[in-house]
Amino acid sequence: MKKLIIIFISLITIMSCKESEKKATKSSVEPEILMADIDPSEFMFRTPALQQDFSNDPQKQSTLNAAWHVNLTGFTNQGIAGNPWNATNATGITNYFNPAITGIPSGSANVPIEWNALPGRIIYYYPDLPKNDQFAIADTGLLANGSRPAQITSNACDPKDTTMIPFGPYGPRGFQDEYCEWVVRRNPQGKIIRIDFTCENPEYWNTLWNVDPNKVLELYQSTLEIPSITMEDLYIKDQSGNGVVDPSTGNYLYNPLNNYNNGSGGAMHLTSTPNTIQTEIGLGTSASLQRKDYGSGNDALLCCGTFGQTRRNSDPTIGGSVNHYAGLGMNVTLANPPGLYIQKPTDSDFKKFKTPDGTDPASFWTTMRGQETLEDVDGLKMPGNYILHAKYEVPENLGYTISDLVNTATGNNVNWGSEIAQLIDMHIIATAYKSSVQPAMECVGTASTVYAEPLQLFYSDVFNGYNNTSIPNPAGFAMTALSNSTYVTPKVKQGTSNLNMTLTVDGLTGNTPPSVTFDGNDLKAQVINTGTVSYAVPGNSYPGTYQTVNITLSATANAKTGLRKVYVTNSGQAQFEPMEALLYIIN
Repeated sequence: MKKLIIIFISLITIMSCKESEKKATKSSVEPEILMADIDPSEFMFRTPALQQDFSNDPQKQSTLNAAWHVNLTGFTNQGIAGNPWNATNATGITNYFNPAITGIPSGSANVPIEWNALPGRIIYYYPDLPKNDQFAIADTGLLANGSRPAQITSNACDPKDTTMIPFGPYGPRGFQDEYCEWVVRRNPQGKIIRIDFTCENPEYWNTLWNVDPNKVLELYQSTLEIPSITMEDLYIKDQSGNGVVDPSTGNYLYNPLNNYNNGSGGAMHLTSTPNTIQTEIGLGTSASLQRKDYGSGNDALLCCGTFGQTRRNSDPTIGGSVNHYAGLGMNVTLANPPGLYIQKPTDSDFKKFKTPDGTDPASFWTTMRGQETLEDVDGLKMPGNYILHAKYEVPENLGYTISDLVNTATGNNVNWGSEIAQLIDMHIIATAYKSSVQPAMECVGTASTVYAEPLQLFYSDVFNGYNNTSIPNPAGFAMTALSNSTYVTPKVKQGTSNLNMTLTVDGLTGNTPPSVTFDGNDLKAQVINTGTVSYAVPGNSYPGTYQTVNITLSATANAKTGLRKVYVTNSGQAQFEPMEALLYIIN
């Protein structure tokens, strides 16, 4: 945190310089900062860490780049819209900007926001457990003896809450909720032979799969170094064992919790339900609103603004930092390329472990995806590392394993991947420029009139494919792969009709079905029926019960292409605010 404050003070100093200074030399500013002046027509959201997974196929890389730009534009617009449907003091976001619409003004600068990868909620809820059990929960969601940890209160923001729930978030790696997840491989003797760490967001892998599933298969095989992985391992199947087809692409539907990205088989991208890039953007947009009389501290601010999950290392730190920038009159955004990035532990960090033969334990770290440094992006310096996937593995020729290292803090041999994970810091980069301070609001409350809030739009085959796929998890909670869906928009071609689609919605009222409309008369929806579903809406830490609205959708031959807005209107209510970017029309 000290590093963040120092950089932030430098940023304020530079941004206070006279407006007439349009250029600055590298020697006249802090090394993290250069001036930018990017017109929105020239701006494009880049892939995480500038990863070029189709480096040998420019056409497919161009397709991926364009799709990723659309996704990030939509996620940012959704975040800036806030929540007008069922909350008060949750809209009017002006200190967060979408560079795809406004560009990046001259005078902008990048600053890092950092936190530790070891789940902070474990220490908060179980401070008296032995370290061995704390490490075990971080690795497996269970105590060292394989039993479940004690239940926790359902709402840490409410001191009067007495409702008890299993520790989560749920899912095979749900408990690893600091935007860094890992999986441990052990040999037949139970010794750790490899740890894979990832911070890659699921939306990117969903987008990559939509462009070319074969590339996803290739990357699974090469990154995890398991050549036996097959295509059939990676997609969702129906109850007859047949692949579920995604009408958006004609490909089989990607299974984000396949056997090589679940709690034991591997770790390719994030799976804990709050660990998404769309959530990260939503957290930043909400946190930019100023609050009054919320108490003190980042956790109190988070509870007041109802963004993220309290007692994590990440969410309160990120939200508090963004809120502080906005409170000083800055407009902020997630820096390009948007992402969450692993920071490589230092040689000094690794000296907390001793090897049997004196080999430097830092040498066992290998960056598998991403980059350890980035050059300027959009004219702005990029501090820190941009690692997406790393492995920690003792070379086989040394004749010992990770479990033969001694943790000097405990005096015992390493038995958990989390003992290495605690060395890792995570970061995001915020881009900020001087603007104005907005008036502070009261804390978020419940609206007196509740309107229907569109949440996600799926092809019905996709919705059913996810919802019919059960996901085992250490909490023993009944959940499906629907909680690991994403906000990557379904695609509909101009001139197609009677497409079966399913909306998930919060806040339906009455016994009469709602109406579903879009921004324009070129899209028509016919409501077929309504129902209910239990799942964690992507970004939420815990599941809830929501409504479903099944529709048939038709698009005219000249329907407007691009991202489209969706309205759901309860019977007896006037049409209210739409949800941004739930549908994408293509020609």
